[in-house]
Amino acid sequence: MSVAHYTANSLSEFVAQICEIKAPLRKDGFRFNEIPLFRGHSDNSYQLIPAIARPIESFSSDTLIHEERNLIEMAKFKLPDVFREDMQPLELLALLQHYGVPTRLLDVTENALVALYFACCSKYNDNGSDGEVIIFKNNELEVANYPIINALADSYRFAIAGQTFQDFYRNIMCQPYFAEQLHSKSPSIGSLENAATWLHRVFSEPHFVYAPIRSQRQRAQQGRYLVFSNFFIPSPFNDSTGAPESNWIFREEIEPINKGNDSIILARITIPKDSKLQILFDLESFGISKEVLFCDDIGTVCSSITNSYQRKARYMFNPLP
Repeated sequence: MSVAHYTANSLSEFVAQICEIKAPLRKDGFRFNEIPLFRGHSDNSYQLIPAIARPIESFSSDTLIHEERNLIEMAKFKLPDVFREDMQPLELLALLQHYGVPTRLLDVTENALVALYFACCSKYNDNGSDGEVIIFKNNELEVANYPIINALADSYRFAIAGQTFQDFYRNIMCQPYFAEQLHSKSPSIGSLENAATWLHRVFSEPHFVYAPIRSQRQRAQQGRYLVFSNFFIPSPFNDSTGAPESNWIFREEIEPINKGNDSIILARITIPKDSKLQILFDLESFGISKEVLFCDDIGTVCSSITNSYQRKARYMFNPLP
């Protein structure tokens, strides 16, 4: 089954399409609590990949993934009162992301109109391209982040290139946040071979996560995150003993999510470039604007105020016929 494609030329078309797309989601109070999550791209050619793994330049394949730990440790060193040592790994990454440090998190939102806003906001390098809103499906049975999610966020310390799943497991099982998992009755925890098989399954799936809301911007954007693991491959030195996954090794890279992955992506909605400006104007009537979504940025709010009066002045001196 392929991912459905739509095109929305107006806000009303977009809302109607969202209602149609989310209608089949299942909720039975037990096994299914499927909810939609959204991400908006100003250019529909953009990949679903976190900032730490994106090319530094458009003409290069070089990324910052090999500098991930240095970025995080330097932020903690220079701003210890902000990026505190007692933070859980996921909480730390979310705060770094908020302040513009590239991480292995990808922003998504619970609000379709917020995603539409970002799909319509052209950036300096998107060349006036069509935008896109991607609608994800998440079966949200529990709100709490399992310890393994914090281990994923902690990958910058433990998912070192060339390290095996067993090495990773030995390291994370010593971390304070992993104590709950060790004392659970999960069949996943036991021998190193079983743990490696379990990690292979965990790392093969994308994970939607919550992080503490620490700013008005996060609250306004109704933000959530996708956390990515390092790419992994069978070890060339696998001795074929134990579980097949026992000797899989990490690579110093992160793979994008395939936009055709219908196990988590419900649909994609294209926003034509010629429709973006009118949709942005219409979104303001529903409380979705740069001023609202970046309400904790004084410069952004003041710029938005200035722009609104510049538009008013243009209409005053150049009235529409």
